[in-house]
Amino acid sequence: MENILFSFVIPVYNNERYIKSAVDSILCQDCECYEIVIVDDGSTDNTSQIVDEIAKNNSVVSVIHQKNQWIYASFNNGIRQATGEYVYILNSDDKLSPNAVKIMKSAVERYNHPDVIWTKVISYNCDDNQNKKSSNSERIDAMIDKEIYCCSAKEVRQLWPYLTISSLAWNQANLYKRELMKEHPFRNDVYGADTLFNISIAPYINSSVVLKECIYEFHIYNKPEMNTSVNKYYPYEHDMFNEIYLSLKKLMQEWNIDENEYLPWLKKTRRSQFTYELKNMQSDKCPLTIEEKLTEICEHYLDDIIVEVGDDWEEMESRTLSGLREIFLKEIPDKDSKYYFLYKLLLALLSYEKQPQDYEDIESAIKNKLNKKHLGESFYNQLTVR
Repeated sequence: MENILFSFVIPVYNNERYIKSAVDSILCQDCECYEIVIVDDGSTDNTSQIVDEIAKNNSVVSVIHQKNQWIYASFNNGIRQATGEYVYILNSDDKLSPNAVKIMKSAVERYNHPDVIWTKVISYNCDDNQNKKSSNSERIDAMIDKEIYCCSAKEVRQLWPYLTISSLAWNQANLYKRELMKEHPFRNDVYGADTLFNISIAPYINSSVVLKECIYEFHIYNKPEMNTSVNKYYPYEHDMFNEIYLSLKKLMQEWNIDENEYLPWLKKTRRSQFTYELKNMQSDKCPLTIEEKLTEICEHYLDDIIVEVGDDWEEMESRTLSGLREIFLKEIPDKDSKYYFLYKLLLALLSYEKQPQDYEDIESAIKNKLNKKHLGESFYNQLTVR
């Protein structure tokens, strides 16, 4: 066997159904230059027995059994045990594309062992048996359509807007020098730690390659429990998205990159994330009461960053009011709630034939001291002009 070039780290927790498929997607590759490190994060189903059996029958596979620590701690523990020059992380319900190892090995050799090889991820909507139904391949192939080599830190930095906008630097599905990963371990407190990891290592990347071929097959299942961060409420989500926005903005400002190359996209992305946050508040599993939701929106979500990314504040007002409307469709605050004025504001704004009382309710809501961003004012101004 050749020297170990790649260490594939596979974190797994209670995934007895798909873990073997993930491992097999590597073992079937026609290239012997890798090891596989499976990190069993305290599974309580049959996963532990399955991965031990896989390791027993394959000398390139080793297993770490640990108490449950969450996914990014599993990344870090797997990286510490890895011995390859590079590390590639594969989730236990996804697959490596056919010929991926050979493609990456060829790139490593052609480009003199770059620090990072950015690899294309194709998302597949699939059934419980991993049969593919649809994908985003057409859009991703159009965006990542050529091989790109950066032979210096300067070139890496110039390419960073593209790496961000194309999502290549938005996740951990890339080939990284192991030493680089060991020096910059993943945080284990937010689900966006993969994006923050890429931002943290950015100043230390001196060479990199973008591959145009698909390397990683990401599976989207029609099961909420299979998709960690999809349609779920996380109390840290707003601050996490703000941190990503500010960190990326600061990074590219320090590198003197023309803001026209990244800022419009960055603001648009933050606006979309804000809508996503409001949507996640509507999740059936969101533990907040309606009073807590309204407090969170008014006191926390509507901060200076949301004002900054709005450009046109009327758009952010619309996003906020739309989110509130969806919340009120499920539950109405009590009349003695300090935020009941928001419900009255929505009723008045949505009233087709407005009465004098509607205008009074809108004006009163805008002036309410809890309505710090004056929600409804843009629409009120339009009404009064008419």
